[in-house]
Amino acid sequence: MRKITRPILLAALLCVVSSGFSPALSPTRTTADYGVIDTYARNVPNSYTRSLNSLSDYLTAPAHSDLAKARSIYAWIMTHVRYDNAAAANPYYTTETEYANRVLKSRRAVCSGFALLYKCLLKRAGVEAVSIKGYSRIYDIQAGRPTGPVDHEWNAMQLDGDWYLADLTWASTTAREGEINDFYFLTNPEAFVTQHLPADPRWQLLSPSVSKAAFDRYPKIYDAYFRLGFGDDFPKNGLIGAQDVVNLTLHNPENIELMSSYNPANGASSFVPLTVHRTGEFYQIQAKLPQRGQGRLCIFARSKGSSTKGGKSYEGVITYSVVSR
Repeated sequence: MRKITRPILLAALLCVVSSGFSPALSPTRTTADYGVIDTYARNVPNSYTRSLNSLSDYLTAPAHSDLAKARSIYAWIMTHVRYDNAAAANPYYTTETEYANRVLKSRRAVCSGFALLYKCLLKRAGVEAVSIKGYSRIYDIQAGRPTGPVDHEWNAMQLDGDWYLADLTWASTTAREGEINDFYFLTNPEAFVTQHLPADPRWQLLSPSVSKAAFDRYPKIYDAYFRLGFGDDFPKNGLIGAQDVVNLTLHNPENIELMSSYNPANGASSFVPLTVHRTGEFYQIQAKLPQRGQGRLCIFARSKGSSTKGGKSYEGVITYSVVSR
């Protein structure tokens, strides 16, 4: 089982034959133009959405690569199925296909529904895919603390010989209105494992793998952390002991601006003074705490010189639990 860099796509992916991809230990994300595929997938005639087979066949008919098939199916699900907690009321199913059909008809799902629908549509198209159960870190309050029992499900798929990861649930639920959060489509394994830990370590697609104990110590990391250029060499201990200040060092070769907020265990969140010194690609951060006790320190970032126009406001990137005495 290999993990690889996200492929560099050519124009009009639906008509491109893949030449295969090379394995890499430090995958990097690339920007891809999925416009052709996404438009095609969004406009599937209703007559083809009445069964898994007809939908998969229509979505992948023009595709000349596994990647194009995976994107087309993904794009349809993202624009036609919505997350709905009520869909969890009946979690039982006889077969995965039966559950996927249920989601297809209702157009509503929780994580298992997204994962199984994607898996079934991919397999119909001849793309090897699995659904993966595991642990996720969703809330700031989980920073540096055990994540509890298995609570989430996502996918891995083999595209033209190599394995990739995707979380359609988070791609949907973390997206801005009218958009898709493509961070969770073909996510680099090093970034993916900061938020998702499969119950079966093989599906981390990493060597060496991350232990559950190490995962439980991680801070809460948001996709913006990676989108804004921060590296996977973040401070791995998400529970920090401090007195009046918290000191952190974060790696980012980009020019960014930082700010922070502090949320005490019993009280309202407030912005806190932040001193930042940059040395090369490293940002030394010092946050002055407003009070002693337990709380959470969240670091926000944005590209330097950007404004709130065009969605360039500060975004939460990483949260630590803090115990100040």
